[in-house]
Amino acid sequence: MPRLLLRLIIVSLFAASPVLAQQGVQISFGQSLQLEGTALEVTADDLTVDQTTGATEFTGNVVAEQGDLHISAQSLRLVYTQDTQTGSQRIARLVASGGVTMATPTEALEAREAVYDMDAQTLEMTGSVMLVQGANMLSGERFVADLRSGSGRMMGRVRTIIRME
Repeated sequence: MPRLLLRLIIVSLFAASPVLAQQGVQISFGQSLQLEGTALEVTADDLTVDQTTGATEFTGNVVAEQGDLHISAQSLRLVYTQDTQTGSQRIARLVASGGVTMATPTEALEAREAVYDMDAQTLEMTGSVMLVQGANMLSGERFVADLRSGSGRMMGRVRTIIRME
């Protein structure tokens, strides 16, 4: 299912390529993938909570949504930390594995595993990573993005398709 979703997104993004080409070739890294501001809604087959650490793991057909960001995977682990200002716990990291797809209206990422660090605002994806932005596509084995600055790096036998039309 995640691969089908990614293919549908790719087709729709390529259909929009004439508009994107008029705006010029631009590759930004993950700026629309920031998790913040609104509630995170997660649906899965199973949920396990570790009462001592507060870690939460969703397994089986996981779908997580926050605003325009959609994440699908076989497993999603939420790691919590103590918020020093409020004294309550908050999500510090999300770890997704098993056919991970992250999609927004402007970009889509696919990999075997993804680690999203909320504090550092970084995203690291590993294992057959594919990033699609408009008519452009990048792939490799490891992708690291600084979501604050929009900078990123794809590593491991990188393949790039940049449409110039």
